[in-house]
Amino acid sequence: MTNPYQGPEADLGPDGPAAERVGPPRRRPMGHGWLWWRRAWRLTAANRVLWCLALLVFMAVVMGISLVGLFVPVLGNFAPTLIGPVLVAGLMQLAWRRWHDEEFDFGQLFAGFSVRTGPLFLTGLTQVVLQILFTLVMVVVALVLFGPEIAALFSAAFQSAPVDPASMAGLGPMSVIKTTLLMLIMMAVSIPYMAMIWFQVPLVLFGDRRPLPALKESLVAVLRNWRPMLWYGLVPVPFMLLVALVIGLLLAGASLVFGGDSLAMVLVGVLTGLLALVLMLFFMAVTMVSIYASFRDIFGVGDDEPDATPDL
Repeated sequence: MTNPYQGPEADLGPDGPAAERVGPPRRRPMGHGWLWWRRAWRLTAANRVLWCLALLVFMAVVMGISLVGLFVPVLGNFAPTLIGPVLVAGLMQLAWRRWHDEEFDFGQLFAGFSVRTGPLFLTGLTQVVLQILFTLVMVVVALVLFGPEIAALFSAAFQSAPVDPASMAGLGPMSVIKTTLLMLIMMAVSIPYMAMIWFQVPLVLFGDRRPLPALKESLVAVLRNWRPMLWYGLVPVPFMLLVALVIGLLLAGASLVFGGDSLAMVLVGVLTGLLALVLMLFFMAVTMVSIYASFRDIFGVGDDEPDATPDL
């Protein structure tokens, strides 16, 4: 008898992701940083419109969760992070389907709500805890660096008195040095955080890992492959600069041609904004699939090698 209150379940099939072995992280050559992008492009371009629509739905859901979170003091700010892994799991499931040349199924976008849902929620909870720890560390660092200046500003605010220039003397060149140091520390702390969560979701979803061990395994995987990961991070930079240049030239050219026509400039601005949105959605889709491609390569999922890339 069918339960009318039972949630939807993703049809993974007998040869689904659970049937593939996810091994320990292995070291890959530096050139694989480019290979992951190439694989992702080939997998995404074949269904570029559907991928863009999927990412649009993904972003709309995340924005909706963020708006609802505004009504919950403090903790509401972490709502997107808590739900994020469950939603990202759907994108990873879509990447798995396309990797195996299966039909693009929009229903899989919410697969995280029916497959490994509990561990994925716990994954979001671990990321929330990491974000809180990161915030506390940065608050302590900011207090150490800017303690006197912050104290002087608060004192003046509470006493409704002008700020004493002598107490704010550190806001000159020394303040620039402190701000630069704060930014460097923020980058140094955020890099291991990103490394820990980079492969956490696919490890939990496909590798049947628990959330906390997945953090460690993801960190180890990134550290072992820092050279291809560095190359992977540099590959999209020239493409993003090229897109920014093209959009800037379009706006500049439209300004020269329609400079006196405000309605035409508004129309050009709207069209350019839509173009930028589509490109952003497609880039996000390729990025998600590239993470999946790197995951398969580094963790030897199904013993995949570069020659095993599907020819779409």
